[in-house]
Amino acid sequence: MTDKNIIKEIEGVELDNPIVLEGLPGIGFVGKFAVDQIIKHANATKFAELKSDYFPPQVTMKENGLIEHMKNEFYYIKQFGEKKQDIILLTGNTQGSDFEGQIEICKVLMEYFEDLGAKKIYTLGGLGTGELVEKNKVFVAANNKEMLDEVLKIKNIEVRKDDGGAIVGASGLLLYYAEEKGMPGLCLMGETPGFFVDASAAKAVLLVLFELLDFSIDLSEIDEQIEIVNQRIEASQKLPPFVMDQQHVQTPDDLQYIG
Repeated sequence: MTDKNIIKEIEGVELDNPIVLEGLPGIGFVGKFAVDQIIKHANATKFAELKSDYFPPQVTMKENGLIEHMKNEFYYIKQFGEKKQDIILLTGNTQGSDFEGQIEICKVLMEYFEDLGAKKIYTLGGLGTGELVEKNKVFVAANNKEMLDEVLKIKNIEVRKDDGGAIVGASGLLLYYAEEKGMPGLCLMGETPGFFVDASAAKAVLLVLFELLDFSIDLSEIDEQIEIVNQRIEASQKLPPFVMDQQHVQTPDDLQYIG
């Protein structure tokens, strides 16, 4: 760990062969939405923060008007789900702002996970289509054949093949650095238009995780968000064509990545 990347521990934690779930902001905020729901509904405990000079040069503003710095946050849950598995959850309000930053941050994250005794990693993200999705499929890529074979037994899963672009950002780089350390890992990618925070894609990813890791959480909040988004989409489709033409949307070429 360098001075440019500082992990500040809020409390000490001892975990038994934990697995990592990563959900940082990316396309459709799919991974972040999914991980944040687990943190909220499983009462996960925050134990550390990462601050980095490689984060974007900005702060965010909270509803009360106060600022919040750019950060990644670490949470844990002990003996989670039917398998009584210890879990580390990574969330945050940003990723690295450039190529060098992404690489350096992911190296630091992977070293920290290794120090915590992590044995597997699951990265969660969105796969941008650039158009509305009737039913969100979940695509998968892995650094380990056994993990890939296991997840392919689940319905609504497809392999992300090399004709579909790259996995950009933490969701991909963490798998690479995990492989270098001999740690099995896979990436679950919820299919999403990429135009909005996609609760539906996050739910599809969570349903796969439920089967993989033998746990469940309350999905009522996600279902409410899905209904709100569907209502907005329905309303927007009733707008006159000239209004739609003036709205800026990303093209499919802009969305051929996962984050």
